[in-house]
Order: sequence, then C-alpha cells, then structure tokens
Amino acid sequence: MEYPADIILDWMAQFFWPLTRISSMMMTMTFFGARYVPVRVRLYLSLAITFAVMPALPQVPSSIELLSYGGFLVLAQQIIIGIAMGTVTQFVMQTFVLLGQIIGMQSSLGFASMVDPANGQNTPLLGQFYLFVATMLFLATDGHLQMLNLVMMSFKSLPVGETLQAADYRLLASWFGIMFSVALGMALAGIIALLIVNMSFGVMTRAAPQLNIFSLGFSFALLVGLLISMYLLSGILPHYLNHWETGVDAICDLIRLDCTVGGGA
Repeated sequence: MEYPADIILDWMAQFFWPLTRISSMMMTMTFFGARYVPVRVRLYLSLAITFAVMPALPQVPSSIELLSYGGFLVLAQQIIIGIAMGTVTQFVMQTFVLLGQIIGMQSSLGFASMVDPANGQNTPLLGQFYLFVATMLFLATDGHLQMLNLVMMSFKSLPVGETLQAADYRLLASWFGIMFSVALGMALAGIIALLIVNMSFGVMTRAAPQLNIFSLGFSFALLVGLLISMYLLSGILPHYLNHWETGVDAICDLIRLDCTVGGGA
C-alpha cells in the first residue's frame, strides 16, 4: 500500500504546526522552561501533549505547504506565538523576584545571594525565596493546566496562518512597567516601615553621637526585614492570584480569546 507524498506531508503538517506552538510555549513557560528541567524532558512533554490534543484541534489549512517559503513563515509565526504566551508567565514570576530584591535592598538582606537555577545568575536570596513560593502557587493553583487549556483554545481563536500584530508586541513590552509597579505596590508597606526605622536611628545618631548606632541599626534593620518578609508571605496568595489573572487576561488578548466567555480564566 502506497501513500502519495502530498498526503504524507499534509498529515505531518497537521501534527507539526501544533507541536511547534506547544513546544515553544513549554520552552519559555515558567518552571518547565527553567534550566533545571532538561530539554529532552520538555521535548517529550510537548510531543505527548500534542498527540493528546490533536483530535480536539481544528484542521490546519491544506493550502499551507510544509516544505515551502510560506511554511517557514508559518513556522516562525507559531514559534513567536508560543514564546509570547510563555513569556507572560515569566513576567508574572519575575515580579516576585523584584519584590524580594526591593525588600532585600531596603533591609540589607540583599547581602545574602545565591545562584538562580532558572537562569544561572547570582541573585538575592530573598528574591529566590519569593520566586520559589510563587512557583509552588503556580503549580498548586493549576496554572500549568490553565496554560495548556489556553494554548489549545489559541488554535481556534488564532488559527495557524495568522500571527501577532504590532499592538501585541507593545502589550508584551508594557509588562516591564507592570512588573515594577506591582512589585513596588506589594513592597510599599515594608519600604515605609524600613524608612521609619532608618529615620529613627538617624535622629538617635544626631541626638547621641557617642552611641554606636550604625552597628545596632544594621542588625535591627535585618530583624525588621525578616518580620516584613513574614508579613508579606502571609498575604502573598491574594497578590499572586490577582497578578496571575492579569497575566491570563494579557495572554487572552494575545490569542484573541474572550476569557470571560471561553473559560480561559
């Protein structure tokens, strides 16, 4: 039994385009796209997910030839869409790294640092602690399953052959400002408390220059920083959920999906 080449290429295209978008998202999504997850594991996960969701995906237009110039353009489009979806999750997680860095710099806890296993860079320990907490919340609240649901829906709302527009790239760029504003909003109470502590020790130093206020103030600021970190940790779940909903809304805007109706949220 023989199969014509066009039928084989069409069947390969039905599998290849979804695999490209799903694997691109898996390579950049938080937790799964980190360095401590082997590339081979991510590839196998992408293959398994693509095989599982293929029956539920819409038919890829047969006018797009796999081995052609148009096929390479479609390949680039699928990679960009998958990377854009996964990058939004990275922005959400990096907000909590910024939160830890802001508190660490204000309370002198930033002296303690470690190598970030996600990107191999040396970062403050407090930022890594909040990143691990946010990652556990991401997995505990089924954020990874929600991302798989969104990427499946994206093949209906943003089918193969369509790509992102200029406004979508502007939306991604605006997340740099969103990260800093959200992190600063969560750390604002701690910043004010540490500012009051430093001002109090400044007044004490002015009133009694004989006292060694600097050594005492450094240790007291560390203690206050630890207390503020515990306070922020007790209320981090509502902040995470609100910020994650903002990220989901941004992903829905990228893939032209109405999350209020389609259940993407």
